[in-house]
Amino acid sequence: MPITRNVTLDIMRTVAIVLMVIFHFAYDLRFFGWVDWSVPNGPGWKQFRYVILSLFFLSVGASLVFAHHQRVDLKSFAKRIMWIVVWACVISLFTYWFFNSNWIFFGVLHFIAVASVLCLPFARYPVMACFIGIGIITLFLTNVVTSKWPFNLWELGLPSSPNDYVALFPWIGVVLLGIGVGHMFIKGIDPCASLKLSTKITFLGRHSLAVYVLHQPLFFVTLGSVYWLSHSVM
Repeated sequence: MPITRNVTLDIMRTVAIVLMVIFHFAYDLRFFGWVDWSVPNGPGWKQFRYVILSLFFLSVGASLVFAHHQRVDLKSFAKRIMWIVVWACVISLFTYWFFNSNWIFFGVLHFIAVASVLCLPFARYPVMACFIGIGIITLFLTNVVTSKWPFNLWELGLPSSPNDYVALFPWIGVVLLGIGVGHMFIKGIDPCASLKLSTKITFLGRHSLAVYVLHQPLFFVTLGSVYWLSHSVM
């Protein structure tokens, strides 16, 4: 019987989504002027974001393995990518309308869609995936390729400081390393299996796309309403 659930992977996704919600809530508090925290790029906050992205993208690579290590299911893959692309476009349109100078043209969902397509051919080849992943990260760390590639190759009129930007280098390397992690998981390595966690605890991680799409609109409606009410009575 194929392995369909890995507790450690579920926990990774859940921790990533919870940390992301905390990060975005802090960003929104700063956006409405209630705190002066240097979110998202100040000391500590930038590293916090790196932790979130690392957990997310390792999980993306591992999830490719769970879905396609026996055979590539193009139908289910295409369906999932379609929904990710749809919501990525919604986010781009929303942020272009409300934050024109900092709109999101290549954020987390855009990256996941592109990285999933590029990394799928390596889902059954963990050694190759890890070597290429390490190579990509090395190219970035040695400044051979910048985080702006390939958008710096031509003039597109894109914002220089979008509200969310995920670079192909080095993060696609992390997805490829996640393929190696996924192959360890399908061989029965599950460090958190003994925790016997209820599926309720990892609910957010198992529905990460829905949480990602919905939490910011909910934050903005709630915090925006409070902001409007607090200023309207002054």
